[in-house]
Amino acid sequence: MGEEFSSAAAISVDRVEKGAGFITLRPAQELKEGILPISGGEEKRKVTISSCCLVEGHIFGNEVNVLPSDQRNLSTRIGETLPGTQVNGGINAFGDISIGAGSVVRGGLLAGGNITIEPAIPISDGAPSRIIIEGAVSGNDVEIGDGVVILGPVVAQGSLRIGNAVTIRDYAISPEVVIGEGCLLGGLIASKKVEIGKLCTIASPRIILPVDIPNWSIHGEVRSPYPGCNNCPKSDELGGSDSAMDYGRRLSCNYYSTIKKNKDGFSAVKGTCDSWSRFPIEIEEDHWKLEDSESVGGEENSLTVVSNLPINSVNIDLESNRAAIWELTSESSEEV
Repeated sequence: MGEEFSSAAAISVDRVEKGAGFITLRPAQELKEGILPISGGEEKRKVTISSCCLVEGHIFGNEVNVLPSDQRNLSTRIGETLPGTQVNGGINAFGDISIGAGSVVRGGLLAGGNITIEPAIPISDGAPSRIIIEGAVSGNDVEIGDGVVILGPVVAQGSLRIGNAVTIRDYAISPEVVIGEGCLLGGLIASKKVEIGKLCTIASPRIILPVDIPNWSIHGEVRSPYPGCNNCPKSDELGGSDSAMDYGRRLSCNYYSTIKKNKDGFSAVKGTCDSWSRFPIEIEEDHWKLEDSESVGGEENSLTVVSNLPINSVNIDLESNRAAIWELTSESSEEV
């Protein structure tokens, strides 16, 4: 068992510790406002949010660290533990941002430097583990640990590294992208180099990859919900309606794969269904070229589009609608 802490001692001291160039919110504290610069120079502070805190607003600093949450009792209710740290706003930094296990951010992350989101693995037995970012994530180099859930798009100017069992409900965009196994992405644009692990799903009907195939490293087939999952043989069990909720259940289908959690992280295991569609990654005649003059890196790139959409369909509107439902589902605000 991990060590359990009480918040009783924390509430007897000042909630916030301030000094030259830094501000720290102590463990198990509630701040009824954000942490924003008020006077000159405060925008250059290092901001630290300790374990199991609640911040009711946005955070801005030169560097922002949200520390992992430990197991911590409520001081007023014996036996009840705090659920982790929650920031009811976005986090912005001139430099780097780091997010620890047990954190929920109700806004986005915007960094002039790098962003590190640790794996959603508890630091001790009984400690909070989930990591949810409800907004967009944008930085130079972005690293996302196992099991993290991000509801907005992720844009990395340099490189993007995604762990196992990560959900990004919108697009993942970067010149260089590494994706672990068992991930679910709304879409993918990688302009220079890409690596994709096994048993990954991309909701968009197309993925955009570097023009040079030697810069692809794809370990197994990548699932495309269009067109196979439009006629899901298990729809009665997963949800057969046209709602975003039912399509969302099919996106995260346990008949396609299941996620196993272990001490060190997550892994994906193949399911029993084989009716799903594969992106035609190895069929070059089904690819087409795209010239991008507004790329992430600010330079023109030649890209390859891989898609199951038929190029010469006699009813392209019908096929486009059948494909688009998956992309719209991945961005839906409904719980899926």
